[in-house]
Order: sequence, then structure tokens, then C-alpha cells
Amino acid sequence: MAALEPKRTWQLYAMIGAVLVVSLLVAMLNQPPWQTGVIRWGALVGYQGVFLAALSSLYLVELTKHFGRRFVKLHHIVSITALIALALHGGMFAWQTGQLRVLAPRFSSLENFVRFGGAPALWLISLAALAAWQRKRLRDQWRVIHWLTYIAFILGTIHAQMLGGSFQYLVVRIISIAMAVALVAVFVTKRLRQQRRRNRR
Repeated sequence: MAALEPKRTWQLYAMIGAVLVVSLLVAMLNQPPWQTGVIRWGALVGYQGVFLAALSSLYLVELTKHFGRRFVKLHHIVSITALIALALHGGMFAWQTGQLRVLAPRFSSLENFVRFGGAPALWLISLAALAAWQRKRLRDQWRVIHWLTYIAFILGTIHAQMLGGSFQYLVVRIISIAMAVALVAVFVTKRLRQQRRRNRR
């Protein structure tokens, strides 16, 4: 398999750099305290990172053929960065409020569960990442566990729409909804195509 070409490498890393910079600019709008800025930045970077990692995983074979083996490594880097950013988001918020319970899911009601869905989303993404790390032991089962990423993204989207400081801006809210709809649509389409192929066989 061909190695990643320098030009394509530049394009991919430029996109990641743009995500980091734009996220920082959005997080620091209205000049919030630095702690709040870090919390928002972690949320935005983690959110976009999960989206890119989840979307690319649906086309991992095709993208690897196009970009080369290094794309798989880049996919893993984005996934780990997203998880770290979300952990930073949750950890900083817990430190700012002085309450570790914000990192635990809330089961008092369905509304509270989805409103504070960032906590369960973080744990689901962590579980999905652990499954990917142990994929050799889990064999085909790791893929099913890894699908928890998509549930986590939906929970994260609802949580962000309801409570996210950066999501007070209409354009951010619209982009977020579009990302969630696109990810679900692509996931369902890929699953249906795979099922049709199995039926034909």
C-alpha cells in the first residue's frame, strides 16, 4: 500500500489545525474566564474529533487506500485527542464547580439524563476506545462495542444544544445538528449496504 503523499499529508494536518484554531476562537468569544475558555475549547475539539473519527471509521478502508497506511495512525491520533479533550472538558468543569458528581450520569429523569448527557457520552466513548484497543481479543465483537461512539455523539449533541456555552450561537447550533444528522445517515446507509451484500451472498 502506498505511503501518504506529502501534499495529502499537508491537507490532512491543515484540516486538523483549522479545527483546533477555530475551536479556540469560538471558545474565547466574549472573553470568558480562562477556565471557561478551556472547558469550551475541550468540548468543541472533542466533539469535532469524535465526529471526524466516527465518520472516517465508516470509510476507513476507502480512505486508507487513498491516503495510505498513515491515515490509520492519524485516525487513532484524532480519536485519542478527542477523548483527551473531552476528559479535559469534564475534568475542568468538575474542578471549576468543585463537584465530581458532574462526571456521573444522571438517572433521575430522561430529561436530566440527556441534558447532562456529556458524562455518559464520555464513558461510552472511553468504552468504545477500550474495545478498539482490545480488538484482537474481542475479535468481531469489538465493532459492536465501538458503535457506542455514535450513541455518545448523539448524547453529546443534545447536551451541547441544551447547555453548551459555545452553542448559544445559531451557526454553531445549525452545524452541530447537521453533523449529527449526517453521521446517523451515513451509519445507517453503510449498515444497510452491508446487510444487502450479506443477503446476496
